[in-house]
Amino acid sequence: MPNNYFISGMPKSGKTTLLRKLVEKMKAQGLRVGGFITPDAKAHGARTGFAVEDVETGDRETFAATDIDGPKVAKYHVDVRAFESVVVPILEKASRYDVMVIDEIGRMEMKSTKFSELLGDLLESDTPLVASLHRDYIEDYGAWGEVQMLTPSNRGELYLNLLGKVMGYARKRRAPAKTKLVKKAKASKEKPVRKKAEEKPPAKKAKKSRKKEDIERMADDILAHHAKHGKEKQEPAQEEKKEEEIEIVDKTEEEKKEEKEEERNKDALREWVREHIGF
Repeated sequence: MPNNYFISGMPKSGKTTLLRKLVEKMKAQGLRVGGFITPDAKAHGARTGFAVEDVETGDRETFAATDIDGPKVAKYHVDVRAFESVVVPILEKASRYDVMVIDEIGRMEMKSTKFSELLGDLLESDTPLVASLHRDYIEDYGAWGEVQMLTPSNRGELYLNLLGKVMGYARKRRAPAKTKLVKKAKASKEKPVRKKAEEKPPAKKAKKSRKKEDIERMADDILAHHAKHGKEKQEPAQEEKKEEEIEIVDKTEEEKKEEKEEERNKDALREWVREHIGF
C-alpha cells in the first residue's frame, strides 16, 4: 500500500536513529505520532539487550536481554509479556494518530503473536506507517508498501524523502476532518439569533395591568357598598325632615365636591388594598 514505508539495512546502519529524528520532526510540525522504537539497553557502555519505548509517552521496558527467560533470538532472550505491555496498547489505538512509527519488524518482535495480528490490521488501514524492516522479512512485508535500503551515504536523502511523503499524506488525510469542523463552525455562526423580547412574552407587564384593574374593581365595589348602606341609614332621617327645612344647594358645586371626595376615597382604598391584600 502507498501509505506504508519500510527502511531496511545492515545491523547498526542507523535505522533507529533515523526513525527517532523523523518522530521529533513530525511532532514539531504538529502531527500526532504514535508507535515505538527499540533502542539498545546498555550497561557500562556495552549492549546488554533491547528496550521498547513508546514514542508518545516515553514509557519503556526492557524486552530482550541475556539474563532473562523467554524465547531465544541469537544470544538474547525475549520477554514477550514486557514487549506486549508497551506495544499492544499503542497498536490498538493506531487510528487516533496521524502517522505510526515501528522499530522494528524483526525476529524478536515476531515472537509476539498479538503484535503480528495488530501489525496486519495497521498495514491494511489508512494510517501512514514508517517502519524499520529486518532483511529476513522484506519478502513477507515488502509488498505492503515501499522498501528503501539505508546506507551511510543516503541517510540525509532518505530522511528528507520519507519526511516529505509522510507529511504530505498525513496532512491530506487530516484535511477532510478539518473541513468538516470549519463548515460546522460556519453554519453555527449563520444561525439567526432570536431577540430576548421574542423568546419571552411580556408577561410581567400584563400581570401589572391585571393587578391595576383588580384594584380599581375592588375600590369601586367598596365605594358602592358604602354608598348603599349610608343611604339606607340617611333615608329615615330625611323622611322625618320637613320639605321646607331642606337646604337647597348649588347642584354643580355639590357634584364637584362629591367627585373629588370619591376620588380621594378611591386613592385611600387602593393604598389599603395594596398594603393589606398584597397587590
